[in-house]
Amino acid sequence: MRKITFLVLLVIASSCKQENEPYSMYGLLNEEFVYSSEMLKVQIAESLSNDKLINNESAKVYDNLTSEYLAYLDRTYSELINHPKIEKDRSYDGEFSKKEYINDLFFIGDEYNEKGTEFISKLEKYRTEILKLIKDRNLTKRVNATLNTMYIQNREGKKIKYLNYLYQDMPLISVLTHMKNKEKSILEFENDFLKNIQLNE
Repeated sequence: MRKITFLVLLVIASSCKQENEPYSMYGLLNEEFVYSSEMLKVQIAESLSNDKLINNESAKVYDNLTSEYLAYLDRTYSELINHPKIEKDRSYDGEFSKKEYINDLFFIGDEYNEKGTEFISKLEKYRTEILKLIKDRNLTKRVNATLNTMYIQNREGKKIKYLNYLYQDMPLISVLTHMKNKEKSILEFENDFLKNIQLNE
């Protein structure tokens, strides 16, 4: 189900390259992802205070890695959404539909700029570090599938760099929604990681 949600998001994102497509659905998706993330944070906090995990070093390390990465993702999100041209009474068909904000933040032409390179590096480091802690094979596969930053093959069989495929020339709102979806997935992974530890204690 989680993978289906992600694929639906990508389909919607691709459709938004066409002109005159409505963007209001992104607002609904954003709200859904934010709500789910908040619920997951509560579950994670409860798990970490459980007697089985309160002194578990792996659980502490994993949670610290997640908190650090999500803080970086949130700063990037804030950098985009707090652009001075974006008014407080936001219209998804206005500034939020423009692609310039994304291209300017992550790219120089078709190449990653310093921010784009950092964005990829942070995600790769986070994925690598949590995989050292994960013992469950299914969770490992899910993490690799969702947090992989390798080239993505399009319908024509051409390999395209991760950010170019997902973010380049995309409207601002679609990338913001993708970031919130990624946050939700990351919290789902941590929640499952902690559940696995408790089951195996």
